[in-house]
Amino acid sequence: MNRSLIIIVLAVVQIPALAGEPKPIRVFDDFESWEWKPITAAIRRDGRKRLADDRELGFQYRGPLYRGPVGFILPAGSMVEGREAFNGKSVILTDCQVGLHGRYSRKIRPGATYRYSLALKGKGIFQFRVWVQGINLESGERKWLGFPDVIKLEATDSWKTREGSFKLPHFDAPNFRLPHAVSAAIIIDAGDRIYLDNFLFEEDHTPGQQ
Repeated sequence: MNRSLIIIVLAVVQIPALAGEPKPIRVFDDFESWEWKPITAAIRRDGRKRLADDRELGFQYRGPLYRGPVGFILPAGSMVEGREAFNGKSVILTDCQVGLHGRYSRKIRPGATYRYSLALKGKGIFQFRVWVQGINLESGERKWLGFPDVIKLEATDSWKTREGSFKLPHFDAPNFRLPHAVSAAIIIDAGDRIYLDNFLFEEDHTPGQQ
């Protein structure tokens, strides 16, 4: 067998293996790009309920449109710029859950270690919470195993860049298997006002971290 044929055979053998390897997860939100989108019936209902309960809307609107950062399918805070922003444009978050559907959906893999960094200021606590559901392979039963905060940081009055790492905790549920990846969301409690920018989390492939 000549050298060219050997190379082709090796390539064909390796392609399926490479195709089966999961792509490393990396999410970066710099909140520089925003767009106006239609207010859906569900967003309108939630907004009316918030106002009736004397809660902030948590997003900016103009007539039938609301403004949100590109990449998010639901309202995700209000845009700030100028002196209040970290760099260019930033987001302010109040009394909200952001990114569970869409942006941070199925981004956290059990067993993987993640690095994170973000710029933060404001009043209150920034929380990045994970929704962990297991499935019993014999019965098909699904069960919520926990909702751990893998990032929990208190904001300061001025902008500060924070870095760290996280990994899902162990869940003592031997009859339930975790999915390939689970979803997460930014959580800001009522009364807190958090300014956020340059939010990054990515799998850490440093030897010994997987």
